[in-house]
Amino acid sequence: MREQTLGQLTGPDRERVTALVAAAASADGHVPLSEEARLSVAHGRAGTVHLIEHGAAGAVLGYAYIGNADPADPDAGRSCELVIAPEARGAGLGTLLARDALKAGATRFWAHGAHPGARRVAAKLGLVESRELRLMEVTGWTPTALSPKPPAGISIRAFRPGEDDEAWVKLNGEAFASHPEQGQWTLADLAEREAESWFDPAGFFLAERGADADRELVGFHWTKTHPAGSYAEEEVGEVYVLGVSPSAQGTGLGRVLLHQGLDYLTKRGFRTVILYVDGDNTGAVRLYERAGFHTRSVDLEYRVRG
Repeated sequence: MREQTLGQLTGPDRERVTALVAAAASADGHVPLSEEARLSVAHGRAGTVHLIEHGAAGAVLGYAYIGNADPADPDAGRSCELVIAPEARGAGLGTLLARDALKAGATRFWAHGAHPGARRVAAKLGLVESRELRLMEVTGWTPTALSPKPPAGISIRAFRPGEDDEAWVKLNGEAFASHPEQGQWTLADLAEREAESWFDPAGFFLAERGADADRELVGFHWTKTHPAGSYAEEEVGEVYVLGVSPSAQGTGLGRVLLHQGLDYLTKRGFRTVILYVDGDNTGAVRLYERAGFHTRSVDLEYRVRG
């Protein structure tokens, strides 16, 4: 039985979808939903759509999340992410859910881990590959004697919740002005993540330029941590978001901030650090490769033709 829900799931369905995501992640070796989709499962989002395929005894065999359109680019359409229970694959359920998602307004579909089944569904529906998101990782990173220093006039400190929120949201929007997801974050998006158990302001670094009342934020590196079993058998650190103001790009600040976060995570005992980056962001990819990162897997976005 297929069910369509707007905005927020019921408590039982939330638990069943969470269990489905965990089972798929265990079987495939990667998490099948983005952080935004998982937060929507947990907390709800006005205007979002949840499609659920119920099996026997209420078990969830399939789930699709349809997000809101980008307010800065409404023509881009709505994005969909879907996951099928390992035991229910191969019977066409993914195609059925994807067709329902198209009817509900989805025009873009993410295939996390570039799963072969997702490629087959995309081919059946005539979808075309449009974007690549890389999951990169480094293991055993260590600082060197030639560690980069902040450019002249720039200092680095930890984020102060409640004091830096508005300034950070503004800088994030400027640093990711052309990014379809990150650049649209609001104070509510920040507050939601500040309430998560992994949030650690000591691992959220801000770069400031100037002195006293004239100080302005010009860059940041927000780190994150994952418990054992989510990406690997051991705990894993993450370069969650790293951004530099357009006015400070080309100064080497990005490399300084990357080093600052990696040093912090390494000293906390995290051997492996991961990050996500768009495949066509060649400057960022080069920065991470020079720090020792390599591509672990790829997420692909498919779009409706035309």
